[in-house]
Amino acid sequence: MISLARAASRLATTAAARGSGLAAPLGAAPGLSARRHLQSSAEPTKTLKVGIIGAGRIGQVHAQTLAYRCPSAEPLMIVDYFPEVAKSTAAEYGIPESGSDYMDVVNHPDIQAVWVCSPSSLHAEQIIASAKAGKHIFCEKPLATELAEVDDVMKVVEDCGVKMMLAFQRRFDPNFARLRQAIVDGVVGDPFTFRLTSRDPAPPPVEYVLKSGGLHNDMAIHDFDVARFLMGCECTEVTALGACRVDPKIGSEGGDIDTALTMLRFENGAFGTVDNCRQSPQGYDQRVEVFGSKGQVSFGNNYPSGVEIADGASVRSADLPHDFFLKRYEEAYKNETIAFVDSVVNNTPVPASGWDGRAAMVMAQAAKKSLNEGRPVKTSEIQA
Repeated sequence: MISLARAASRLATTAAARGSGLAAPLGAAPGLSARRHLQSSAEPTKTLKVGIIGAGRIGQVHAQTLAYRCPSAEPLMIVDYFPEVAKSTAAEYGIPESGSDYMDVVNHPDIQAVWVCSPSSLHAEQIIASAKAGKHIFCEKPLATELAEVDDVMKVVEDCGVKMMLAFQRRFDPNFARLRQAIVDGVVGDPFTFRLTSRDPAPPPVEYVLKSGGLHNDMAIHDFDVARFLMGCECTEVTALGACRVDPKIGSEGGDIDTALTMLRFENGAFGTVDNCRQSPQGYDQRVEVFGSKGQVSFGNNYPSGVEIADGASVRSADLPHDFFLKRYEEAYKNETIAFVDSVVNNTPVPASGWDGRAAMVMAQAAKKSLNEGRPVKTSEIQA
């Protein structure tokens, strides 16, 4: 298997040479210049001094990576709405300063880049403040909760000339990166169909569902981005089915679905399905297959070990798949962090931009519209 860094390098070279959609400004909003791969006007630096906004579950993942697994980064401050959480996280990872006000990170004279790991509803204002302060930005999805707000954010970021990367971590998983490289290398020929399966081990509480933006915006959006990443071009049409099959309260109290099947059509003629469920008895279920004119590429679930049990009844894995996304994508979280730091340090294009986030949001909104109206929806119908 090729390394992620080598795969990314070959992907960029091959995409540019072949005119792949990955080299184009995908997902740009009408009326805005799609400068997806702009180089920053800021001077390159060899050690990136960073601040982290949000010390929750994902903020702590990034704090650990920045502190211990990314030699080119130096975390200086972490803040959180709960200052005691920020303080304990700072102590655990050797971060010098902590606090409760995100503007302390934004205004810190030594911080060059900001990690936005706060609740989704706060992302837009924190990105805009960081960009206006001349800070580069790494943001967990989404950039904002509304498409028009995403466009406003992107305009400010571009006008300020800073880099911004959206944390679609699956692009940085070695399996997804290698599968994409096989497609770029022509192993499957022209892609015909694909299948993406993404199922969580247990449903979230209704309180989470109410704030999540719905299954398509919260969960399936990662699969929509990966489908677009693998196909290397834009999605043109979305058809969605969905229901509450796991927890009736998700529907009756949360106004959402917990099980969905979504069909996506792409500009290259390929189409495929995204299969989502909020509960999977066998663990965190992540599988992919792409079939084309010359062959097929696929991968199955990741397991804690490769041990098999063989007895008189069957041959089977000794373990269930990894129990949740933090463990399954542990390597991807490290890789995406290193990729963004390297992008800033070396002043190279970010590998997952805000335009990528916008395109995935359009697909998610098209899926929701299709589900509500019971018909296929063109992505061109979705307007800010």
